[in-house]
Amino acid sequence: MKKLLAVAPFFLLLAACANNPLTSVNSSSNTQVNNFTCEDNGKVTAVYSANGQVANLNVTLPKLGLDNKKVTLNEAVAGSGARYTNDSDPKMSYDWHTKSDYGVMSVRMANGQEYSVNCQL
Repeated sequence: MKKLLAVAPFFLLLAACANNPLTSVNSSSNTQVNNFTCEDNGKVTAVYSANGQVANLNVTLPKLGLDNKKVTLNEAVAGSGARYTNDSDPKMSYDWHTKSDYGVMSVRMANGQEYSVNCQL
């Protein structure tokens, strides 16, 4: 029993190291990749440029019928955290605001309706 207690912390540490990280850095292009899980079964994968001025998103929001929609957003003014927007699509505009391990994805349709979901790493 004492041997089991002695090696248990080692196995816990080994198991923790085996998990895939949700944030990674691509060393070849020096970009950061974050995988967010959102409300309403949504998902956002965000790839940020090295200088932080561009966010390339892969967005899945089932309630809006978006499935792996690729969206490129440009850095915008944020009171706190980082914010990216894109209003070049006449049918939808996108706003991605992150701080720490949290994000908010907002989509505004041409008819003025807006849909927002909270996301977390």
